[in-house]
Amino acid sequence: MTKTNQSRMLSLLRNLIATNSESPPGREAEVAKVLRNHMESHGIACVSVGPSDRPNLIFSTVDEELGSLVLHGHMDTVPAGPPDTWAYDPFGAEIVDGRMYGRGACDMKGPVTALTEAMILYSEEKHNLPLVMLATSDEESGCSGAEEVAKSGKLAGVKFGVCAEPTSLDVLVGEKGMFWSKVVATGKAAHGSRPHEGENAIQLCTKALDVLTSQSYTFEPDELMGKPTLSVGIIKGGVKINVVPDHCEAHLDMRLSKGQTVESVLAEMNAHLAKAGLSKCIEVEYIHGKPAVSTPGDAEIVKVSLDAVEQVTGSRPVPFAATFGTDCSVLQPKIGIINVICGPGSIEQAHQPDEYIRIDEMFTAVDIYLQIARHFGE
Repeated sequence: MTKTNQSRMLSLLRNLIATNSESPPGREAEVAKVLRNHMESHGIACVSVGPSDRPNLIFSTVDEELGSLVLHGHMDTVPAGPPDTWAYDPFGAEIVDGRMYGRGACDMKGPVTALTEAMILYSEEKHNLPLVMLATSDEESGCSGAEEVAKSGKLAGVKFGVCAEPTSLDVLVGEKGMFWSKVVATGKAAHGSRPHEGENAIQLCTKALDVLTSQSYTFEPDELMGKPTLSVGIIKGGVKINVVPDHCEAHLDMRLSKGQTVESVLAEMNAHLAKAGLSKCIEVEYIHGKPAVSTPGDAEIVKVSLDAVEQVTGSRPVPFAATFGTDCSVLQPKIGIINVICGPGSIEQAHQPDEYIRIDEMFTAVDIYLQIARHFGE
């Protein structure tokens, strides 16, 4: 196996974790500076795309040249949350029992560290084609960074991608889509002692939620993708206990499966509400959406990635699809990059207090990425 510079990797990961890049509010500029300085100090060229306060970095082992493969990950993290829920400092990057703890350790500053090491080691080898790496901003709140990159055209022509989201080094070949919506109920205010004179928006909203969450939605059965899911994430309404509320809203998180689009699901939601007689007082508003994406099992990137994991770890993964979203939902449909998702760390650790990454798994990931890159570098 390749001799990774482990001290170099641990030093970078400590710096990345210590540099707050919580989103919201969106603090990627400083962590982008840490990453860029590290890469440029090892001769890796960088181009920045998008706003200076939320940049997206495109690295290449040959100045501004593209190969057929891009390795990619994001620089932002979810907020750390209350410090008293952590046993370790969320920005302290402490190592205990072979694990490094901190916000973003597995999602996904540890995986990004593995990508940078693969880039540096690849650049020291002689290959016909350059290797490209993308580090995005704002993945956690909507993938606007990947949208900026797609719009720029700077990755046009890149055929394949490896997204380093934490998968415990399994190879994922697709991901569910996303449809975030707001259910808005409009009622009529009245005094709490005379509720018959009003129309209670909270009760209307809960009726609508009962309808929307109990109905089935059309999708194409897919063994890898599975069924769509629907969750109520926020509900708020009312101004005072003795006032019949005239407004209530709920936010829904639906994960789309194969064959579904935001438009098709929205149309079905409105049809369900109409059938229940709720159309006049309930509106469903679009918040954010991304399509489901999948990579054919016979795609070159799938075989090469499975071979690489097997060669490095001795075990061949069984491909499946992610329930969570990634930048692949933008890079695949808008640029045409065919992706797999494979990275160190467990998704069960993501967004949790005491988030950590196993250091040995991060080192192993470097060998996997290099095996994949070498194949596409010839």
